[in-house]
Amino acid sequence: MSDLLPPNATPQERALALAAARISDVPMRVRESWNPDSCPASILPWLAWAYSVDEWDVSWSDDQKRASIKRAVAVHRYKGTIGAVRDALAAIGVSIQVQEWFNQVPAGAPYTYKLLLDVDQIGIEQATLQKVLRVVDSSKNLRSHMDLVLPSIRTRSQINVAGANGLGSETAVTNGVDDIGLLMEGARNGFPETEQAVDGLHTLLHTTMPAANYW
Repeated sequence: MSDLLPPNATPQERALALAAARISDVPMRVRESWNPDSCPASILPWLAWAYSVDEWDVSWSDDQKRASIKRAVAVHRYKGTIGAVRDALAAIGVSIQVQEWFNQVPAGAPYTYKLLLDVDQIGIEQATLQKVLRVVDSSKNLRSHMDLVLPSIRTRSQINVAGANGLGSETAVTNGVDDIGLLMEGARNGFPETEQAVDGLHTLLHTTMPAANYW
């Protein structure tokens, strides 16, 4: 590039000329900068300001910041409605339901609402709760007023059912004499002799059939 500065140009003027000569090499990502999905993370706060995002937290992840910016237009378009409140809460990633007075059983005071907060065994910090209240207050209509914040805890589990079946049989090996027959034998031959004969049979069966283990 030809030098158009006069011979008496100061060092500062020459430095400015060199810097301006490289401006054309700097990428101008104007279109990408106005898109929440492609905007560089370093300038997301300025894009949020341009979209008039009501609630912003520097500790959010990039995904949360981009989601909040993308929902800002819809929130402002329907601001003052229950839909705008739900969109604003969804943008900050909080699981919460807004129950208006006419949906309560019994019906609540006119133009009031309850916040049903699903903490889901994790809990919620005081700072997060204050953020929720600010988001709701900036998105709701002026006539509605909060009546109650109701935390809800749900425990998820499952029931395990097991069953077992047992099948077996019992086998009795005798000498073919029933109980009445043994009584008759005892009366005829004497009970000590009969008892001794039965014990002998029992011993014989244990000796010859030890694996059965039924005796």
